[in-house]
Amino acid sequence: MKKIKLCTMLFLTAFTAFAQNSIKENNTFSLPGTIETMKIASGGIVLVGTSEGLTAIEAHSNNVAYQYNTLGKIKPEEMTMMDNLPYVILTRGYTKVILNYISGEEIFNSLKSGWSSVSSIKSDFTNQKIYMLGSNAQGYAFGVFNANTLANEGIINFSDKKTMGVYIDVTRYYESNGKLFVRTEKGIVCVDKKSFKIDWAYDDLDKVWQFISVITNPEKGLFFVTESDGKNSLLHKIDNSGKRTTKKPVKLEATTQTLSFVPQGLLCQMYDGKTSFQLYNVQTAEKIWEKPVEIKGSLFLAEKTQNEIIYASNSGLINTIDLNNGSIKLKKDIKTGDFFSQMIFLENDNVFYITSIDMGIANLKTGEYVKEPIKFKKATNMISSFDEKNNRFVVSTGTELYFITKDGTSTKVTDIKFKEDETPSKIEFRDSGILLGAKQNNLMISYEGKIIYESYYKAPGQSLAAKIALGALAATLASQSLNQNMAGNNKDANQSASAAGGMAGEFSKRFGATKDTKNFLYILTKLEDGIGLVKLNKDNGTKIAELLLKDKKPTYEVDDDFGILYFKSDKKQIKSYDLR
Repeated sequence: MKKIKLCTMLFLTAFTAFAQNSIKENNTFSLPGTIETMKIASGGIVLVGTSEGLTAIEAHSNNVAYQYNTLGKIKPEEMTMMDNLPYVILTRGYTKVILNYISGEEIFNSLKSGWSSVSSIKSDFTNQKIYMLGSNAQGYAFGVFNANTLANEGIINFSDKKTMGVYIDVTRYYESNGKLFVRTEKGIVCVDKKSFKIDWAYDDLDKVWQFISVITNPEKGLFFVTESDGKNSLLHKIDNSGKRTTKKPVKLEATTQTLSFVPQGLLCQMYDGKTSFQLYNVQTAEKIWEKPVEIKGSLFLAEKTQNEIIYASNSGLINTIDLNNGSIKLKKDIKTGDFFSQMIFLENDNVFYITSIDMGIANLKTGEYVKEPIKFKKATNMISSFDEKNNRFVVSTGTELYFITKDGTSTKVTDIKFKEDETPSKIEFRDSGILLGAKQNNLMISYEGKIIYESYYKAPGQSLAAKIALGALAATLASQSLNQNMAGNNKDANQSASAAGGMAGEFSKRFGATKDTKNFLYILTKLEDGIGLVKLNKDNGTKIAELLLKDKKPTYEVDDDFGILYFKSDKKQIKSYDLR
């Protein structure tokens, strides 16, 4: 599981009430070797790399869950969590081992499985597959494995030196529409991910050109590959047999950034110091527009519809390109502030935007503002979220807080005056109100815009940034659901929310017991007897308890999902504390 590491979003009340109790030590774990690294894994597991191997500790357990010592010393860079799966990859040179980090079972070992090296491992959560590129006794190879059992479902060997050459770049590959494309010395190989067979090998790409893009529609026999060395760029149109369908590759105006199919043809977004778009005929690969459409300033966003490209450039311009003829639709650009931080498309052809100096809602058909844009007094750190309950945006500029509805109506709620030059970095919606937080400060606002409480606690030192580890999959899906709701994409939002709340198997059981651990905040500060944490009630800011760590530069991890803290109390010892 991919983990999201955040600086501590932990806070303290402004009043100086004494803590009601101290957070007591739960367990002490003596490890066989010197601690090299600690990582929180989803599902209530902390993985500790030591000079002797890997040790796993389960949340609220009295004993070490298991130890894995096959590879010996585990350094931080040798341990990688797999996205959306309860697996950890351990790397030693070109050797890779995959463990089920909940059970400790070794489910893949590249050497034991006949792989002399593995260069890359990628999980496909949707299809429950794991793909590997590396080499075996036959040479360079691509392997497909079942994500649940790690059973080998197929191996493809790149052994045809005549069409592929000697060298295969197994570190770089490209995917499109159920096909996987591997760069070879002579060109590119197309692999079908369902049949695990090579469809074709194309041998007319330049050996040294590094920038490759691929897009396909196998059902229509459309395969396009672009290549560039940063100065020269070419487009190759290839058919289902791997043959180029044009007499020679088509010369492009610039290096390809993205390729996409639109109803009018093949859309190519390019860059050569400036961004441009060009449309190509999918049958002949010829240019459709007479000239590419150039964008002033770096591109922040380009959204495609059936007939248009809506774009925003960081020079402060919004406009639309007509896909049918390559013309700019609005005679005058919608001029905004520089450097967009967010853009969301709303109903009735409106667009909501936030830049570094203003925010507003404009109509993409007329180019007019729905209401006069709001100019910020001073923007230091722009963050925003969507209040679904009240159907409005909540925007913090770092110095001011706003509510803004989708019709452009805005309300300034309050000035923000966090101490130690901090600005809000998190917005959380709770039953009691809206919580804005940073490392040492927090501010709770009611949904009516009234301040419920403010709190601040002095940082113990600039170098003492705490580390909070959140459950990656649930956090990512919840964030995705929020963004979709902001855009009015309710169907997709409901699906994401359902996925976040319905993790299967072991994770479902484990996360079912964590719902009572989300009501507290923890902040690293200087206590009366030394450096430590204070525990706060999120809804009213009341200090509940303290934890003295007795260390000037404490090393610790907090599993926020399971309400437990792991503290490195000695080079071979970890202490756990129950934060619930």
